Amino acid sequence: MQVTTTDKGAYTLLSVSGRMDASTSPSFDEATRALGPAPSKNVLVELHALEFVSSSGLRSFLALAKNVQKAGFTTAFCSLSPMAEEVFKIAGFMSILKIYPDEAQAAAGF
Repeated sequence: MQVTTTDKGAYTLLSVSGRMDASTSPSFDEATRALGPAPSKNVLVELHALEFVSSSGLRSFLALAKNVQKAGFTTAFCSLSPMAEEVFKIAGFMSILKIYPDEAQAAAGF
């Protein structure tokens, strides 16, 4: 799994690719810790290249969203791969997280 962090001014973009499971989700957690104990802006997680996500990965996504919310900002997800979209639907994430079709619409939603 790879996580690329890009500062987009009004928000931080995290692009995730590969497989996110119990052995790789700590890398995602490390990338989100690099945002600081209290993120200073909105966070957008882009998932078009995510091939697999397990419950460990879902837990990491929720932990990020809670941390960002505590700091007074929003976490959104965009460009979900078909697999990620299916897992988010099954897990009920579509109704509890902000999901957008692409980065432009997510940025406008902040």
